[in-house]
Amino acid sequence: MTDPEQEPQRHTGYLIRRAQQAHVATWTRMVSTEISSVQYSVLVILDQRGEASQRDLCDAVDLDRSTIADLVRRMEGRGLIERRRDPDDARRNTVSLTSLGGAERERLRPLVAAADAELTAALSPAELVALREGLRRLLAR
Repeated sequence: MTDPEQEPQRHTGYLIRRAQQAHVATWTRMVSTEISSVQYSVLVILDQRGEASQRDLCDAVDLDRSTIADLVRRMEGRGLIERRRDPDDARRNTVSLTSLGGAERERLRPLVAAADAELTAALSPAELVALREGLRRLLAR
């Protein structure tokens, strides 16, 4: 067994990268090969807000403007969301769920919960709370 205090296992970045790899593998196997976890986050945000500007989506899912523009274009092409010019500001796009996007969000919801449960199954409830809180603090910097 590998000593967790030896390099590279003792480095937080290494562990986060490995955890992300485990997340992607679990997501692909249990949730979707077509909708990424980032795209699912966009569906959730739009489901919660009704609509959002692309800039608001950037902030909500922590992506840069060029990445969100490409993501929105691909999701729009699949019929999951629709984009409109803001009538009050022609430079601004607003984005909302289509009925297909809303149905896909609902279809994926239990799959996402099951994948999350599988990914974190080795943790006690207290460890899971501590992990999430620690990651939130790390990301809030």
